[in-house]
Amino acid sequence: MPVAQARALFDAGRIRVEPHEPRRDRLALRTLAVWAHRLSPIVSPDPPDGLLLDLTGCEQVFGGEDRWTSTALRQLSRLGLHARAAIAPTFGCAWALSRFGPEPVAVVPPGTQREAIAPLPVAALRLEPETIADLGTVGVKTIGQLLDLPRAALPARFGESLLLSLDRALGHAIETIEPLRPSVPHTAERVFDGPTDRTDAIEWTVRDLLGIVTTRLRAESLGTRHVDVTLVRSDLPPELLTVTMGRPSHDPAHLWVLIRPKLERAHLGFGVEGVRVAALALARVQHQQVSCSDDSETNAATDRARDLLLDTLANRLGPGRVLVASVSESHIPQRAFVLHEPGSKERRTPNASIARQDRPTMLLARPLPAEVVALTPDGPVHRVTCRGQTHDVLACCGPERIAPEWWRHRAPTRDYFTVQREDGRWLWLGRDLTSGRWHVYGIWA
Repeated sequence: MPVAQARALFDAGRIRVEPHEPRRDRLALRTLAVWAHRLSPIVSPDPPDGLLLDLTGCEQVFGGEDRWTSTALRQLSRLGLHARAAIAPTFGCAWALSRFGPEPVAVVPPGTQREAIAPLPVAALRLEPETIADLGTVGVKTIGQLLDLPRAALPARFGESLLLSLDRALGHAIETIEPLRPSVPHTAERVFDGPTDRTDAIEWTVRDLLGIVTTRLRAESLGTRHVDVTLVRSDLPPELLTVTMGRPSHDPAHLWVLIRPKLERAHLGFGVEGVRVAALALARVQHQQVSCSDDSETNAATDRARDLLLDTLANRLGPGRVLVASVSESHIPQRAFVLHEPGSKERRTPNASIARQDRPTMLLARPLPAEVVALTPDGPVHRVTCRGQTHDVLACCGPERIAPEWWRHRAPTRDYFTVQREDGRWLWLGRDLTSGRWHVYGIWA
């Protein structure tokens, strides 16, 4: 329906309008097809909202076709997806029943395709809209009615594609799919002639394997955000060393700086028999043009140094302990910045700007209650009491009224004052217009 009609039917606060992005839909379907390899080794995306799977031999692994369908629908439901499934001897029959069948789950035994699809509309044969309209003009609404017509007379009026679609659904014609090929894992492995506890040999091997893996990534314009280094020990289980990056990288020097501290602390046991390096969480790396000017080279070097610093701190301090501040489009200071982990996929406002007004150096996560004495009800602040201490005010600027965003009705409207205490410290005071209470919201360092 039109956007204006949807907004008229529902409360404005419940409607969120965003542009349709078909590319993201195709990418999401492809991602779901990769996930579906746990159900079948042969999976093909069927845009805009379907997957075609070859279950030959797979039903025995799950304990039968019924248990396969229940497992698949249960796992999809955990992902928040509502799905319909159909198992049939042909892709055409399964496609028709999954979209037009009376039940959400259908299993068609071999040789019964004709009876299964006969009650379905002719649109279940994946026909062109013009062909469906032409069949409707002669009163053909279902596949059963189409099957009752003389076969020899159909191509002359409705085209050869009609018979091909019908034969594919019934199993009289071969239909193939183009399966999604899983990407080859980017790994490199080396086995020693015997166990060794020489750290220099192990470090040299890890660096050499990193060079092999990153060369492959660079050739495919890919970068990794997760690297696993496995040390196969002779007397102990394998030792797994893991490093993560905020941005995809295929720089062996960058990866080695992160891996080396963990390798130095690794327990080698009585010796290491082999080393394996695997690059996971791959992503496309955009090439950047580096000109002869000093500015571009300096900016590129600065970006690399910043990424290396963030990755080093994140791997040494642990996940969630290193955060980056990004600008968010909001006139409320508490919402003007968003803290997130480096390289996270959190959706942020692009090209956001910062308000030009002077803001405190430090905003308090929990505002401190305060008692204020003002010269007039809405006038300058004369005295401030906070945490049991009372201070006279030397200077006061304000008030500055900041109202909440119009789509957030719960946030109160406040008047803010910038005041300087007698000890020289500047505070950012706010008064709630609804309750009249004062709080200290920020401090200038």
